[in-house]
Formats: sequence, structure tokens, C-alpha cells
Amino acid sequence: MRLNRILLFIVIFSLLGAAVNGCDKAQAAHHPAADSAGDDSDFLDVLTFLGDSTTAHMQQRSKLRVDQIWAAKNRYLNLDSRVTYAKIIAPDTGQEQTIAEVAQRLSPKYLVITLGVDYGVYYYRDEPQTFAHYYEKLLSAISNASESTTLILQSIFPVGRNAVAITNQMIQSANDVIRGIAFKRGLVFVDQTPVLSDAEGYLKPEYCYSEDGIHLTASAYDAILKHIVTMEAEIRGRV
Repeated sequence: MRLNRILLFIVIFSLLGAAVNGCDKAQAAHHPAADSAGDDSDFLDVLTFLGDSTTAHMQQRSKLRVDQIWAAKNRYLNLDSRVTYAKIIAPDTGQEQTIAEVAQRLSPKYLVITLGVDYGVYYYRDEPQTFAHYYEKLLSAISNASESTTLILQSIFPVGRNAVAITNQMIQSANDVIRGIAFKRGLVFVDQTPVLSDAEGYLKPEYCYSEDGIHLTASAYDAILKHIVTMEAEIRGRV
């Protein structure tokens, strides 16, 4: 059983790490919109983002400052039993620490969490209660470490037609769990599915950066941030 789990992780890890190839390379190029913060900069400046590889890549492909992105050294953050022990690079020191340790010291005003595509969506596809347990385990650790931080739960992003192991049905099921957690805890849930999906529910081709169908272009991150800005009043109202 342990061997099967390790092999599964290796397969998913390799899929997530695929290089640009299968998507439209012209669309995968740097998007000029990512260079201009525009009128949304004031609100975006107070947001911090935590997540797996799809969040980590915002450091290179979004208008945000690098210190606004909390990510692990290898850019992967698994939603599993060790999620509260996982370490990220602290933006103020450059050292590896647990998420709760960084939250306790920096106390971000708003923390946008996008988690699940690395490991959780696939491995717990038939165990929504387990998915929810580990997700809430992390939320509780962060809230206990920094009571002043307002948590914002963001949907897992849709995948493109090239995605192999992960399907949009799995993602939708996981997003339903996350939405339920947000409702139970009185948190804002930001659903990016309508923003990023085409008519058939796949990630729009112009938003697809890599052949795995999972990772996003600069224009996708620009659309994501614009949608979050439209929810500013609701988000600020939860403080």
C-alpha cells in the first residue's frame, strides 16, 4: 500500500512538473497585463497568497510582489496528513518554516488559500471527508497562529484537455467541499471556475501554460486577480 502511494505521488509530481509544450506557446508567453497593477493595486497590495504549484507560479507570472506569494521551495504543497508540517519559504527571512510559524510572525491581513491540485484532488477523490479534514487542519493551524488574519478560500482551478490524472469532475467535487468549509466557517469563497473555464468546463486554451493542462499563463493570473478585486467589498466585510 505504501509503495502504491509513493508511485502515485511520483506520477502526479511528474505531470505537474511538465514543461511548456502542449499548450499554445504564444499564449504561454509573458502577458503585458501582468506588468501593470492598474487601479486594483491598493486592494491587491494587502492580499497574501498561499498554495501549491499553481500559486507558486504567480511569483513569475503575476503583477504581485514576490513576498505576497507563500510557497514551498520545490513549489509543491500537498494536501495530506503532513500539511501542517509542510514548510514554505518565509518571504522576510528566506528560511523554510511551517505555514503557521510564518503566519504567526507576519500576520497577513488577508490570506488567499488555493490548495488541492497537488495530491489532494486525485488521492482523496473518493474520500471527501478526508480531503475536508486535512484542509480544515491547515485552516485551524493558521487561525490559531494569527487570529487577526482573514482567510479567503479560493477554488481549485480547472484543468485543460491535456490533463491526464486529474479531471474537472474531481476538481468540482473538491471545490464543493471547499465551498462547504467556507460556509461553515463564515469565510469568503472565491470561485474562479466561471472565469477560467471554456464552454465545456475545461481550462481555456489561452490560459494553459504547460502540457499537463494544469499550470497557468500570466493572462490567467491577471483574470484571477481581477475577479478577486470584484469581491473586495465582500472580503473586507468579513474582517
